[in-house]
Amino acid sequence: MRQFLSLLLGLSLFQLCSPVRAQEEDAGLQAALEKVYLKWRDAMLRKDAQAWASSITLYRQTVIRNMVVSERQVFPDAVFASDVTPPALAGLRLLEAQAVGNTAHLVYFGRIDMGQDKDLIRENLLKLKFARENGEWRYDSNRISRMDGAPEVVKDLKAGKRPDFLDTPEYTPPGSMPSPPPLCRVPDYKAGCKLQSFGYATTMSMNGINYDPVQDGLDQQVLVGGLVKGHNEITLRMKPVPRPEGEKATLQIRIYKLSKDPAKPGVEVLRWQAPESGAPAEVTLPIEVK
Repeated sequence: MRQFLSLLLGLSLFQLCSPVRAQEEDAGLQAALEKVYLKWRDAMLRKDAQAWASSITLYRQTVIRNMVVSERQVFPDAVFASDVTPPALAGLRLLEAQAVGNTAHLVYFGRIDMGQDKDLIRENLLKLKFARENGEWRYDSNRISRMDGAPEVVKDLKAGKRPDFLDTPEYTPPGSMPSPPPLCRVPDYKAGCKLQSFGYATTMSMNGINYDPVQDGLDQQVLVGGLVKGHNEITLRMKPVPRPEGEKATLQIRIYKLSKDPAKPGVEVLRWQAPESGAPAEVTLPIEVK
């Protein structure tokens, strides 16, 4: 954990946190967070829905629930249907234990085993993310970063050096968690969206869910809450952004009713394109599904 100078209020003195104290704080945080992660991992391995819900953040639990029902699967059964095994921590080297506000993470380096074939296990980075809820740490999510494209970094890690990337924003806990999204409806149909937005920053809203803006790119995803029989609506909010000289702004959205069979193509139920004269600031589009 990094050492900080703490200002003594009302005095013109500074006190430097000792390396020994910092190491003790790191060890205490590591132990607390690993205990939480192992509780979540054990719940996953035992397929214990109650233990899983009590060990994961409300934000992540809600996001996963919404994803599952939007895929027309059964919650929480689908949470435990994956063949991927949550990685064990034995044999991994801790690079950092850090807490900022009500968020924290543990970053490890080593051969990360998720139940795949042994010859596919590589030396990579594993970041475990946590958040504090009601005064207690809970596991949130993990991220694995492949290192096969960074041989010099791997060499330094094996030599025991502290990597510079730990000082980047990506490897700094954000301090706070977003509010849990609303529970989405259970849809009649799984639905997908393709949003092409060039020359606009376009934000999509549907079923009470606000999606991240799409700017100068193509976004494809499953719609949270899907489609129900009868009337549905989707709202687009569009803000013009500069385009390279000579390139026109284009904006098009397509909504598909998706089949249970992933090999079958979806059925398009909406296509809308902004006029060449320019998109309005906001538009709500009806979607009728039989």
